[in-house]
Amino acid sequence: MRVDLTTWLLNHYGREVMRPGLNRMREALASILPELSKCKIITIAGTNGKGETTLRLSHKLKNKSHLVWTSPHIERITERFRDERGEISEEKLFSLIDHCHAQVRERGLELSYYEFLFFVFCSWASERKPDFLLLEVGLGGRLDAVNVLDASLVLVPSISRDHQEILGNRYDLILAEKLGVLRPGATLLTSLSLNYLRERATRWAEKISAQVSHMDEIFPLPDFEFSQRNEFLAHAAFIHLMGDFERREWASDWRRDEVPLEHRGEVLKSENTYLFFGSHNPDGVRKLIQFLHSGKYTFPRPPYDFVILGLSKRKSEDLTSMLKMMKHAGLGKVVLTSFGHAKALEENLAKELADQEGIDFALNTDPIVHGKNNQIILVTGSYYFMASFKQSLRRRASASAGR
Repeated sequence: MRVDLTTWLLNHYGREVMRPGLNRMREALASILPELSKCKIITIAGTNGKGETTLRLSHKLKNKSHLVWTSPHIERITERFRDERGEISEEKLFSLIDHCHAQVRERGLELSYYEFLFFVFCSWASERKPDFLLLEVGLGGRLDAVNVLDASLVLVPSISRDHQEILGNRYDLILAEKLGVLRPGATLLTSLSLNYLRERATRWAEKISAQVSHMDEIFPLPDFEFSQRNEFLAHAAFIHLMGDFERREWASDWRRDEVPLEHRGEVLKSENTYLFFGSHNPDGVRKLIQFLHSGKYTFPRPPYDFVILGLSKRKSEDLTSMLKMMKHAGLGKVVLTSFGHAKALEENLAKELADQEGIDFALNTDPIVHGKNNQIILVTGSYYFMASFKQSLRRRASASAGR
């Protein structure tokens, strides 16, 4: 297979949309589930922070055999498939996809885009036989494809309102969907900040005879901002996997890892300095603002010269809330834009919302960022937008180098 993989997947499996239910995955994986069950499976569920927690834990397991499933991908489909060395090679991924697509046709399987790629991942895992599988839930938990595999360890970094049309609009309903990945005898570790959610999670775990520990009850985290909390949870998971969780000194011995993650604190420098932080829902925006004002890290502190914001399609009240917070956060001059992606907020609606909230709108941000030097620019919002923005920076750099 040497075609554009994005186009090929679209043609054969459609767009990536939620198709709740586990029966399709159980059928697809029936022959390899016994092999996969020999791995120690860690499932990461929650609203915000799943990706960061997953990747931080992978970094801590760099000397152990493990595979990592994350979604969605931002720039490259290979992002969804990682091992202890990094992303899967394109050549290996093409080979796996060829093999799995042939099975789909031969067996008459009906898989969605997301399910097919998870089928590919599981086929890779069956071949590799790693010690650990790290599985980031795509949406929800109870009916997500990853839940066909029984986790021995479940991590929940946060609960907030998102995808309410699917998960419900109350915290207890959302938590129940997330905790649908927890099994009797498994261990649940959370970084939930609300007592109400911790109490609910504890009752759920006790009801099914699972073990539970909450980070806020192990170590005082009041001064930790969201990214720190995610990393502390990943560290706790690592200690648990290494069998040293009962030695509680590990909590006070913990030290922050300053290695930035792609799209999560990534800094790119050219004529300007660009800070990339994904923040795609109201709770994420709120936590990003707190993080940037915390002043605990090596990132430049606000205000910045510009905040360039690109949003995905969401409920109008969520979009309005995000814009209001950005406008009054003291981060710098906010410019809302639009971008070419199927999930992007439509240009006309983006303009309307910008006018409504008194924020600038610019379809073309080139005049803001190019031809000027030494600006500090925060690029945030949708992860898809950040990928699009980085691609435009690379194209411009390549064109300048070719002159």
